[in-house]
Amino acid sequence: MTLAVRPRTQDVTPAQVFGAVSLRSLDWDTQHFGRKMGVLAIDMSGRAAAEIQADLRSALAAGSRDGYAHLMLRVPAERLDLATAAERCGMRLVDVAVDLVARHVEQRAPTAVRARAVTERELGALRNIASTAFEFSRFATDPFFSPEEVSTFYRQWITNLYGGMARAVLVMSAADEIAGFTTCAVQTDQTGRIPLIATSDDHRRQGIGYALIESSLAWFANAGIGTVWVRTQVANYAALALYNRAGFNIGAAELTFTVILRPEEARA
Repeated sequence: MTLAVRPRTQDVTPAQVFGAVSLRSLDWDTQHFGRKMGVLAIDMSGRAAAEIQADLRSALAAGSRDGYAHLMLRVPAERLDLATAAERCGMRLVDVAVDLVARHVEQRAPTAVRARAVTERELGALRNIASTAFEFSRFATDPFFSPEEVSTFYRQWITNLYGGMARAVLVMSAADEIAGFTTCAVQTDQTGRIPLIATSDDHRRQGIGYALIESSLAWFANAGIGTVWVRTQVANYAALALYNRAGFNIGAAELTFTVILRPEEARA
């Protein structure tokens, strides 16, 4: 249903800088997928799009020389000049993501909190749900990744969240099985984020997703956190409608571009 926080701690490789564009290795991704992967970032202060485009070409050339197989670039959706620059450099749009925010989150009545904390023995069920739930994600739409890799990625992500990257992992049951899960993380600025939330294929359109969102908001409210963020894809209309019903509003939108520098290493 959503995609927000990456399943790693942090990158430690220093960035290379090419004018307004920096390039750094994604160490967790490189280890997990077994191919060298990196991320580009643009300093958008005071430089024209033409200059940024030249810097971007320099960074891509350096990435190719340094053996990167795959590079990613995120730009704000309103910066269509940067999107054009990325396309002119051979990068491909793979995702349009929406960040939604709920502010002034208040405590819910006990009857609204229907989810409960997951147990370790239930983690396998969560991994199975995660393996098929994110068909709109940027990994699923990027030809660099095979369907099997996408499935494995999300299985690992929910495992990492349960292992400590999230403050809470909550589940709902139906018909004596796990029907869905949600996760609650606290960011450094003491705002909340729902990194992953999903329902099983057999329990969609039954109110499970909305109850999970409400349960996350209740958890954050009880933790004293009044601002909560969540991310989904612009094509995931069902998720957008659910978040709107739960009191979320659009806070930002972002375009993700990628380039495959070593086509022989693409798995799709």
